[in-house]
Amino acid sequence: MTVVTTSRKPAPEIRTLARDMAFSIGAGYVTRGKAGMGDLFSLDESVLIVSKSGPFFLILVYGGGELAAEIRVRTFAVEERTGAIARGLFVSDRPVYMALKDHADTVFAGESLTEHRIVFDGTQRRRYTLKVAS
Repeated sequence: MTVVTTSRKPAPEIRTLARDMAFSIGAGYVTRGKAGMGDLFSLDESVLIVSKSGPFFLILVYGGGELAAEIRVRTFAVEERTGAIARGLFVSDRPVYMALKDHADTVFAGESLTEHRIVFDGTQRRRYTLKVAS
């Protein structure tokens, strides 16, 4: 099972984003606190770290203790989900899909989603749309 966490001192919106992403992909969410990278890698081979760096939100994807990908997200929006919940990440950007597919429940949705996006359903009827920086 993949582990999702945040940077050490995340803003509340980052913590909520990471927690809902973990829920969507069926991963475990770990509160980072003072845990080092070694502590995270001891939990699972695949680790996703959600953080904010300057104007971008970052999703760092680690596999086997090595950085596999860095996904830069320009903005994200949260709206109320109508209808049934959809599990997993729906990705319209092929390189982002390739980076995530071995680490999280990911579906390539290039035909149904516009531009470079990641869409997923979180808890409490939230639907996230992340705009990936190209």
